[in-house]
Amino acid sequence: MKKFIILLILGVALLTGCVNSQYYWGNYSYTLYKYKKTQTEDNLEKHKLCIEKVIRKSEAKEKKVPPGIYCEYGYYLIMEGDAVQGLEYFDKEVNTYPESETFINTLKTQLELEKEQSDE
Repeated sequence: MKKFIILLILGVALLTGCVNSQYYWGNYSYTLYKYKKTQTEDNLEKHKLCIEKVIRKSEAKEKKVPPGIYCEYGYYLIMEGDAVQGLEYFDKEVNTYPESETFINTLKTQLELEKEQSDE
């Protein structure tokens, strides 16, 4: 009986590991972890490159870009001073995931407030 349970657990683990994901994530988790652990410009640049690759490969494979990727990339662009392109990625997030509209609008409002405070 114990052998059967162990084989059943291994079988389920093998089958779930082979499931084709609807999203392409690439090395996203690894580069994000590395950046969060050691926040350097080099790690941020590597993470941004990974996000760009996730976007390119997802579109090439005709898969949806994973949730939050457009938003995160847009945020990094805005922080670098490219607000126009950053807001375009926010819009892409909303177009891909309409349920994110409330969050994106809140984020836009917060960024506008921060800009107004820094202009004063």
